[in-house]
Amino acid sequence: MIWWLRIRYVPAVAVGLLACILLGSGADSVTVPIPVVIGGLTFDLPMSSLLPLVPVCLILEGQARADGITERVAVRAMGGWDAAFMAACVLACALTAAVASTAGAGSATTALARDFAGYLGLALIIRWLAGARVATVTTALFPFLCASLGLVHNRPGIWAWPLHDAASVTAGLQALLLLAIGALSLLLPPLRRHTDVDGE
Repeated sequence: MIWWLRIRYVPAVAVGLLACILLGSGADSVTVPIPVVIGGLTFDLPMSSLLPLVPVCLILEGQARADGITERVAVRAMGGWDAAFMAACVLACALTAAVASTAGAGSATTALARDFAGYLGLALIIRWLAGARVATVTTALFPFLCASLGLVHNRPGIWAWPLHDAASVTAGLQALLLLAIGALSLLLPPLRRHTDVDGE
């Protein structure tokens, strides 16, 4: 258990998730200007849309450090532990968003929980397709790509769900769909055998 906690960066993920929640709930007005490809303008990307990338990337990096061959023959199901830990992280974000909404603390925490779930699902899908390193880089760049390429007349396209309001049902469903597909990918063997740091 201690070995798993250390390899998977579990303490760092927990701290990153907590910092993400605390900072995200109070940083709704903090934005990062992103150049827009079409129109030559800039879009102010909320910092709360970027914060969930920290725990997601830490989760990916922690799992990439594992020795896949050793874990496949281990007595304990490491994949089950990984899935349970990721589910706990998603649940923690969802519960925090529910409490914040009930207390009337604004919508930043709701958007943060949605983005965390969506980024995690996206990362798991890309990891299944191309490996952990590609998944980390692609997921980290995704919100910037949304801001640069996903705006039409300064309004986010339907696929650029991180840019939508926290109350957007479409964005929430897209994030949940990504998370569901990402969870299913955990049950499948990798699309190809990776020879990099994935340990497979």
